[in-house]
Amino acid sequence: MPGNVGAGPGSYFGGNLTAAVQNGLISKDRLNDMATRVLAGWYFLHQDTPSYPAVNFNANQPGDIATNEHIDVQDDHYKVVREIGAASTVLLKNERGALPLNRPRKIFLAGSDAGPARVAGPNEFRDQGGNDGILAMGGGSGTANFTYLISPYEALQARARQDRTSVSWLFDDFNVARAGNMAIGNSAAIVFVNSDSSEGSDRSNLTAWHGGDNLILAVAAQNNNTIVVVHSVGQLIVEPWIDHPNVTALLWASAPGQEAGNSITDVLYGDWNPTGRLPYTIAKRIEDYSAQAVTGGTPGTILPVPYTEALLIGYRGFDARNITPRFEFGFGLSYTQFEYSNLHISKVISTGSSERSQEQNWSQGNSSSIEFGSSTALWLHVPAFRVSFDVKNTGKVAGGEIPQVYVQMPSSAEEPPAILKGFSDVHLQAGQTKNVVINLSRHALSVWDVVDQGWRKPEGTIGISIGASSRDFRLHGTVTS
Repeated sequence: MPGNVGAGPGSYFGGNLTAAVQNGLISKDRLNDMATRVLAGWYFLHQDTPSYPAVNFNANQPGDIATNEHIDVQDDHYKVVREIGAASTVLLKNERGALPLNRPRKIFLAGSDAGPARVAGPNEFRDQGGNDGILAMGGGSGTANFTYLISPYEALQARARQDRTSVSWLFDDFNVARAGNMAIGNSAAIVFVNSDSSEGSDRSNLTAWHGGDNLILAVAAQNNNTIVVVHSVGQLIVEPWIDHPNVTALLWASAPGQEAGNSITDVLYGDWNPTGRLPYTIAKRIEDYSAQAVTGGTPGTILPVPYTEALLIGYRGFDARNITPRFEFGFGLSYTQFEYSNLHISKVISTGSSERSQEQNWSQGNSSSIEFGSSTALWLHVPAFRVSFDVKNTGKVAGGEIPQVYVQMPSSAEEPPAILKGFSDVHLQAGQTKNVVINLSRHALSVWDVVDQGWRKPEGTIGISIGASSRDFRLHGTVTS
């Protein structure tokens, strides 16, 4: 944090900033500018007025009665939390009709991530800086204490009672022999694995924690309908088990919050049709990612980190290097299917713009002018092109689709092969068709000219692709100035 002087070279703030001002390295004008930027937010929110609410909690000392009023602000937010948890879950694999579950006779839950914390409740670790039981939140100073936490074990038991389903479980991640034996004869075996990280404690690998890969393989060896649920702060390498013939489904639930168990149960049983899409690429090998960990030195060493990947990060790097991922950016399945058609790309007619000359200058391929605030100018960011198309639900159940717009710059731009520039969320009943409109600004179709120091339209044809992921394009078109 600014001001904290910890291990190694410490911070540029605090005492070091004071010394830098005193020895003339930092001017007083710069110091005043820094203070102004801090105070601007205070005054902007009118925190200097008597009517502004006083601070009513003390996060560092929550038990101090004098500084904590313990105001209940929860209302019915649990409903939103539950919905967000379900909506953000990504269905990555679903074979032989494994999901949604339909009143199964008998289910088995495996893995510590299926249950509650086994030692001291959901706030066992300060700032959530540890993992025991269901992973519903990452760690660090930006976290909060759970008021409660519903685990999959609790939610699935409630559903089992409703459906008259027999349910058994094993939270011991490392007793793989027993897990395999308990999985025998179940209608479905659901294995829960996770991977956590925290501020100041990054992951050292991309494998499931607590021997999760071995647990999945042990269960899959004994049950031909093994469903995997992953709660993770980021990507994992799933190659050890993803192609196993008995692993029929994979749900990527990330870190869904206090209603985690109810959220995943809603998806497992089809009360919520999955609409989540991957916000990153899941590779087949860690070496396939364009940026690798930089190691070496001592705790006090500042290691140089060369950003040689430039713009080719994430899916852009996979596309540029023609590397096939396991699951691409933007990917996600549904319990229904969608069809795309009728692509139209048209220019948005400018009405009375005071910056018409800038718009014309851009259309001619010239760079934007260099002046204060030029990168945030209205003409650069208002809708300039209208992309419309139809999406139809061709399946038998209602569901949501996330159509994505990717721009393919001409080779002269030296940009990645495809760049996400817009997306939407459309919910459709079975058989229903809706028209989707996504607008693109001039900024979305520009490149930064390092010589002119301005935004300009690249020379050549700009392609537009509409699809369900970064590698599943359904419609193609071009932008005509």
